[in-house]
Amino acid sequence: MDTCTALDKYTSIEDELPVDAGAPFDRGDIILRTADNVDFHFHKLLLSLASSFFSNMFSLPQPGSLDDAADRTKHGLPIIPVTEKSVVLRKLLSFCSPVYDTDVPVLENLDIVMFVLDAADKYDMKRVGIFIVRMITAPRFLEKEPMRVFAIACRYRSEPETLVAARYMLRFAVWEPAYVSELDFISGSDFQRLVKYHASCGQAMTQLTRLWSTYPLPSLDCKFCRKKGVSRLSLKEYQDSVIEALRIRPSVESLLNPEWIDSMVKRAGSCIGCRERAPRMFAEYAKELVFPIMAIILEIRLDIDFRR
Repeated sequence: MDTCTALDKYTSIEDELPVDAGAPFDRGDIILRTADNVDFHFHKLLLSLASSFFSNMFSLPQPGSLDDAADRTKHGLPIIPVTEKSVVLRKLLSFCSPVYDTDVPVLENLDIVMFVLDAADKYDMKRVGIFIVRMITAPRFLEKEPMRVFAIACRYRSEPETLVAARYMLRFAVWEPAYVSELDFISGSDFQRLVKYHASCGQAMTQLTRLWSTYPLPSLDCKFCRKKGVSRLSLKEYQDSVIEALRIRPSVESLLNPEWIDSMVKRAGSCIGCRERAPRMFAEYAKELVFPIMAIILEIRLDIDFRR
């Protein structure tokens, strides 16, 4: 889009007549007008309770009838222009509603999350910000963009959500997650501590060597394989390969990686039947290892200072 087109679009928005946001934002004693000319009726009391910014604003002397600002009214209600778009303000005000904790507004993606969090920051809506950050560890966010979830939670110094994201990212090698812009809002020290946490969890996987008798590795060969001769993969090599896989990615999901499983059965010289059974056997084995691996990880501290 060239400059002229962008300017025309901006001008057309400015020239459009304001429209009402509709229910449930059609009643109140104040109007918030968005950047795209949508009017949201809302209640001063609810805004004051949610936001110290608006509480302070409403405590100031209001303009009299002779002031220029007195003309900024609609249906006798004062209009407050805001810079947010209507899609963002609708969600922000929904979190200021008395029923937001039972009728939770939908946040479709992390882009919307960031827009709403930025607005909550701007208007000093601390409780709203805390509630939203607690939502970002939902699977639809965490499974798709764990690094963004980590960075957002860390930026807002929310320890439980930061730790959940850090643990989820153990299923990746430390170099695998791509850069995300949210990392710009946390310190290099915070990111370095994430890397250190990942490395510490990986190093701690050597503790599993004491548990081989309790959790014996699934067999990679059968009688048919053994008839062909001695396996090319010794038990010690097999165990070391498992530990190395978990050191790089300290999560049971490492043992479900098809490429890793395929490399193991090839090294073992497994027959076709064993190769076909291997994914199922490792899936069952991974279920058994969940608890000992998690017990090890729970002992590792994410050394981030969460004090504001």
